[in-house]
Amino acid sequence: MRGQVLAARKLLLLSVLVFGAAPAAAEELPAPALQSTIIVVDGSRSMSEAIGTKQKLDTVRSVLSNTIAIQGDKRPLGLVAFGHRRASDCSDIEGLAKPGALKGATAPALLDKIQPAGEAPIAAAVEAATKLGAAGQPLNVILVSDGHDSCKADPCAAAQTLKQHHGDLRIHVVGLSAEPQAIQPLACMAASTGGKFVAATNEAGFQVALGAVFAAIDAPAAPPMAAPAVIGTAPPTAMPPQMPPRTSAAPAKSRTIAPGASAVSKSGGKNTVNTAESIIEVRPPEPVPEPPAQPVPVSFHALATEGGARLRSGLTWRVFNAQANDDGGFELISTHREAAPSMTLLPGEYLVNAAYGLSNLTKKVKIDSSNTNNETFVLNTGGLMLRAVLADGQECPEGEVEFDIQSDERDQFGKRETILADAKPKKIVRLNAGAYHIKSLYGDANANVGVDVTVEPGRITQATVKHTGAKITFRLVQSRGGEALTDTKWQILTSAGDTVKSTVGALPTHILAAGSYAVIAEHGDKSYSRKFVIEPGNDKQIEVAIEDGPTSAKELQVLLEPPEAPRPGTSGYAGPPPAGAFGVDGFSNPADPNGPLLNPGALLRPSR
Repeated sequence: MRGQVLAARKLLLLSVLVFGAAPAAAEELPAPALQSTIIVVDGSRSMSEAIGTKQKLDTVRSVLSNTIAIQGDKRPLGLVAFGHRRASDCSDIEGLAKPGALKGATAPALLDKIQPAGEAPIAAAVEAATKLGAAGQPLNVILVSDGHDSCKADPCAAAQTLKQHHGDLRIHVVGLSAEPQAIQPLACMAASTGGKFVAATNEAGFQVALGAVFAAIDAPAAPPMAAPAVIGTAPPTAMPPQMPPRTSAAPAKSRTIAPGASAVSKSGGKNTVNTAESIIEVRPPEPVPEPPAQPVPVSFHALATEGGARLRSGLTWRVFNAQANDDGGFELISTHREAAPSMTLLPGEYLVNAAYGLSNLTKKVKIDSSNTNNETFVLNTGGLMLRAVLADGQECPEGEVEFDIQSDERDQFGKRETILADAKPKKIVRLNAGAYHIKSLYGDANANVGVDVTVEPGRITQATVKHTGAKITFRLVQSRGGEALTDTKWQILTSAGDTVKSTVGALPTHILAAGSYAVIAEHGDKSYSRKFVIEPGNDKQIEVAIEDGPTSAKELQVLLEPPEAPRPGTSGYAGPPPAGAFGVDGFSNPADPNGPLLNPGALLRPSR
């Protein structure tokens, strides 16, 4: 593997020498000031874990070797490593190369010294790297790591302090982990110093991430491109001198000698050169290796709507390989949490996802080395703000109401896809424009309300859900008005016999939708029950008295499994309903067929 890396580096350097040479100009232009850059490499034990088929640190060494071979001639590079020598030592930090000493020729040997061993003193290592830079000069620190600081330090606070003492310091973070969220705590180091944060999940993504960081380092100091001055015109190439004409009467013969054939003929048993022939030896051209593809700069930005303003914050960009894996998924190459990220990508096709809250757009992007790659994403974004009020118009307490934002469409089983669970009231949720279904729960029982809303692009839609549920408190007492008994088990049932809530306690309180119910209180080895009706917004207490006597097994059975509602046009019985028969609401008094059904979904069972 090391030999392949070195061979690749030689080919790359060769292409630079052959194709990068330029004619000398008459006047030397002043070279732009180069910013010192120090690479800080994580050598902690977690870097021994595998990413794909390679160890994380092997991936870092391979990609860094190639990158340093290119970047080492462009800027002064330095190298710091941590956690690579001792198993449990938070002071294990080593400066391997000062700025300017890290080159393509020296990088492999220095990187080989980094072996995964111990702790991850990230904050201390970055601070040590800043001390290697020249005082008063701009400095970039590139942190390469797979996780958090394991030495009880705060990398965010450390970065802020370093920025206060070094105004021209920028800390960039390149994360390498199969789980990008493990790197997220280090994003603050880049954010507080004006650096770049990129999370990679594989070797290709790590290479892209490094290219994006170096592009960000160069971007502020890159001068505008100017047309090259024409110094002069090269003289025409001299023609080769003409050969004198032959004096021999016989025309010269010409023949082609195959590779390996002899240009000498035999005469009189001796090898003599045949001067009567013009020998032309044809050899097959040696294959010239194609120069490796070079990454090209790419930038992305997003608009909220067609012709709208450019989004300046809150965006997350993910770059995927456009070729699907064997399992149908797509390989994540890199993640960027900037409004308008710039990076370098090899020419080819990629899937790029731009996410702004829950609004997102995925596009296939073709990167071409001959074009300017500046992609615009129109997200068609709108906002949704949800509120919940009670029957009297008062705001529902925020801690007692929940919202689920669901798809407007149903699957073959009648279910909707939940886009966002437990959305908070009075908070703007960014969504793609379109229709949605809002399911709101008041309390922890069955006070559900569903509404449909439409989110318009570029606008905030406010939706108010009105709840008619009521807060009900249950108590079991010896006699009316007595003290509530502890160690009581409760079972709240709809009139159809469905269990709404089961709980234990002396004074359980639940919010129930309007409708007819029964409650069973179990205390000791006996059960007591009561039927009740809840009206919209009417909070009250339901008292069950032991003095009324326990509920018989037959009565409990009727409560738990009430008779089904009669079909339309029938009484549900072969003859007149027997005395004391239960009505369609499951209670002893038949329901009024002309009265309103307060909660029809809970009152009636579907017919079989």
